[in-house]
Amino acid sequence: MRARISPRPALRADSLSSYRSNAPSRCTVERVVSVRRRRRAKMTPRAGQTVDGYPEEMTHAARAVQLAGSLCRKVQFALQRGEQVSKSDDSPVTVADFAAQAVISYALARECPSVGLVAEEDAGEMRTADGAGLRARVTAMVNDALSGVVDSPLTEEEVMDAIDRGATVGGKTGSFWILDPIDGTKGFINGRQYAIALALMEEGEVTGGVLGCPNMPSDKIPRGATEIPTASPGCMFVAYKGCGTTVSALDAEEPLKEGVKITTAKVTDSREATYMESWGDSIVADHGFTSSLSANMGMTSPPVRIDSMAKYGALARGDTNMYLRFPPVTYREKVWDHAAGAIVVQEAGGVITDGVGKPLNFSNGRFLDIEIGIIATSTPELHATLMETISKVRAT
Repeated sequence: MRARISPRPALRADSLSSYRSNAPSRCTVERVVSVRRRRRAKMTPRAGQTVDGYPEEMTHAARAVQLAGSLCRKVQFALQRGEQVSKSDDSPVTVADFAAQAVISYALARECPSVGLVAEEDAGEMRTADGAGLRARVTAMVNDALSGVVDSPLTEEEVMDAIDRGATVGGKTGSFWILDPIDGTKGFINGRQYAIALALMEEGEVTGGVLGCPNMPSDKIPRGATEIPTASPGCMFVAYKGCGTTVSALDAEEPLKEGVKITTAKVTDSREATYMESWGDSIVADHGFTSSLSANMGMTSPPVRIDSMAKYGALARGDTNMYLRFPPVTYREKVWDHAAGAIVVQEAGGVITDGVGKPLNFSNGRFLDIEIGIIATSTPELHATLMETISKVRAT
């Protein structure tokens, strides 16, 4: 039996599961029928509101990431208690990946329906007879995350539709969210760092980003550390072009208002710099090459190894000075693996390019074409030194 349908489509803001928030404002765009929904809820509109210059879309983005973060933390807790940990079939990791995408997609479709979505997952296999088990588990997890947020549970079809909103190709025109629902699967599985990464792209340019890092401590990484510990409640980084980057607790009631402006560490001498890279079990790590680079730049501190786009957050708040990523030549980067992190670093004063110094171009669809690798530094001076060193090491 269907629940009573109330007259206006929106997310309720009086309860956001374990993450609390006040009633969200509405995007000032016409509510188009990009995804038709029949679930209704109550809220008080505050049209056109901005916080410290951030457009209201970023408020909605932050709240959607909070919902997904709550979901992911529950699943990671279950993993630590011994549930299956592979990313296959209907394991908890796979279920969480799909469910987090559905929750964010559903929330953003309500508040900003004219903004498309480019996302990692699709529901094709779940729509088949063989996908019934996974479909049921994902739907249950989504409804648990949205409990108290919408008036009645979503159907399986509505959840699948929310996931498949992410099939948008992207491109140079229009507005799109770019989403990686769980960036850093190995970190998620092993109780290390992972991120819920959401970017806003407008007319071919990434203009906004949110990084929800449920395990990131509020304290900076101490110099000499080789990894980052986990801590609750985690951190949220929010950036928008021209507004800077803020960091707040992931469970902040109003992340944009409570967030503190951050900047990268202004180190210009490479001998004083520290750098981050992925763990050795990552396909995008080339520890031999990064070790050669650091030696040639006179760095003495060991690398800090961190999973996921949490590295971009750490760089933005001044924990380290560089992030080095050199995947195999056969590896093709995806836009959702870097879009949110790139704007978070840039708005904090950092520089990010590919391995030959070209700006990252997120407007060519779902893939990100680069040369050699991706490098991010805290200052232009370090970037220039790093570029010279890459050329030198590659020539030997």
